[in-house]
Amino acid sequence: MGIAAVGVFMHSKNVGTGWQMPVSCFDCHCKILSDIPLMMLEAVDWQRFRYLEKNNKIGRPPQYSRIALLRALLYMELANLSSVSELVRILKGDNYKMRILGFDQLPSESTFSRFKDQVDTDRIMVLLTSMIWKKNPDFMSMVGVDSTSLPAFTRSDPEASWGYDHINDKMYYGYKIHLLYDLITLAPICSIVTPANMHDTTQLLPLQRKMGSRILLVKGLFADIAYDSKEHLERIYPIGIPLINRVNRRNTKKELPRYRIQEYIPFHDITMNKLYKNRMHCEYTNYLLKEHLTLKRVKTTGILRVTVKTGLTLIARQIQVLYQVKQGANPRTTIIE
Repeated sequence: MGIAAVGVFMHSKNVGTGWQMPVSCFDCHCKILSDIPLMMLEAVDWQRFRYLEKNNKIGRPPQYSRIALLRALLYMELANLSSVSELVRILKGDNYKMRILGFDQLPSESTFSRFKDQVDTDRIMVLLTSMIWKKNPDFMSMVGVDSTSLPAFTRSDPEASWGYDHINDKMYYGYKIHLLYDLITLAPICSIVTPANMHDTTQLLPLQRKMGSRILLVKGLFADIAYDSKEHLERIYPIGIPLINRVNRRNTKKELPRYRIQEYIPFHDITMNKLYKNRMHCEYTNYLLKEHLTLKRVKTTGILRVTVKTGLTLIARQIQVLYQVKQGANPRTTIIE
């Protein structure tokens, strides 16, 4: 990565936007290279997020750049920091890092919290997927769907519920994250958060709708037996997307093929077994999100705030993938060389 290519967000500003313009210098370049999360943030085209700086309210413009607030929250996720208070404490002790992220002065914890309540993580994820796809045209061609558990911060959270964690084979109180993944890069594409008692199969079509026109890039959708439904196949097969999942024989007494798609296309079981192995990557993606990022921790209550927290973690994973793809490195890992 050349020095001139490094966008460092320092003190000079665009009039009326609050966004700090990129400045290049050898000292800043070295500072970024010594901090891997900062280095990964530089893979993002932040000009695509200028819409965040629009101020539709009458009165004084915002004190802080919203892009800078977003960058700081994503730095928190990439650096595996446990809370906004830890982020503020680190920035308070590192004025240089604070300026690289885009601040003239340090925002308070309440400023970050108010911004988190307003941020549209779905829109940001769409923009990140477009950046990855531009670098890797096969992105979103093979897509997996799965869910993962997210225990509630407290059992007094009224919007959470009891559900079953099939990985740990136990009941838990909390939420469930339903995800579409790219199986080539293990990057999340979109997500929906529900109470833990919501069955996986109810969220497949809502996730499909959330993809919008991007669904036309999908050449195969891989799911486990929990998503087995003739209705699902009949809804997406006509638009050219084969749903590859095992048949749940408990749903019928009829003699059925091993895979639902075999009712439409006479694939041999051996061929289908080889294809179906790709679905296993979903479990590894969940592992990366929980063990290498912060998806297994939630310190907030209410489904809206949990959705934002989840979205920020998924965006951080997308940034990791974007960085790796740009570097020509393996995108299927969170280990950045």
